[in-house]
Amino acid sequence: MSSKSTSAIRDKWKLKKWYTILAPKVFGEVVLGSTPAFDVSYTIGRKVETTLYDLTGDFSMVYIHLYFKVVSHDGDKLITSFYGHELSRDYVRSLVRRKSSKINEITDVRTKDGYLLRVKGLALTTYRVHREQRTAIRKIMEDLIKKDAEGRTFDEFIQDMVFGKLANDIFNEAKKIAPLRKVEIEKSKLLEAPSQEVTVASSNPSSG
Repeated sequence: MSSKSTSAIRDKWKLKKWYTILAPKVFGEVVLGSTPAFDVSYTIGRKVETTLYDLTGDFSMVYIHLYFKVVSHDGDKLITSFYGHELSRDYVRSLVRRKSSKINEITDVRTKDGYLLRVKGLALTTYRVHREQRTAIRKIMEDLIKKDAEGRTFDEFIQDMVFGKLANDIFNEAKKIAPLRKVEIEKSKLLEAPSQEVTVASSNPSSG
């Protein structure tokens, strides 16, 4: 590469401005990092990955990966919204035991403020269980995930999923069917947000 083209790239970078990315209010608006752009409008829709450990300082939550998307801005600060989470593959693998059952249930749910999410529940039994028991546990997962979502706002439902309340509720109900070792909400993904959630660049930070 010639020195002329290198200089042009360097000059181009100088024209970019750095913007600070904030976690959603439900996660304390913790700084997630920064990103460069010629104009703030180019930052809308950018995605950020972090872990719950990075947000809380609790190392026991390092396996919980969170995904956020930039939806608006307030000056030089970028406002993000939650759009999914996932447990690390290594963590999920560590939970699986021989001679036990791994039960998954994928459910689409809508919160009371209109957000549509796809949620994947995971239950692990102490020993291998019969087909009828697996079916019953899946039904419990589906029913409780839907019930929680329908009775909560988006932010409240996220907290229940990510911080373990929903998994604990499922565990307490499903253990009546068969002895369980662990229940987790393995994964979630935002499928649809109310129209006001996805915004163009704006000085109004209320969205998200």
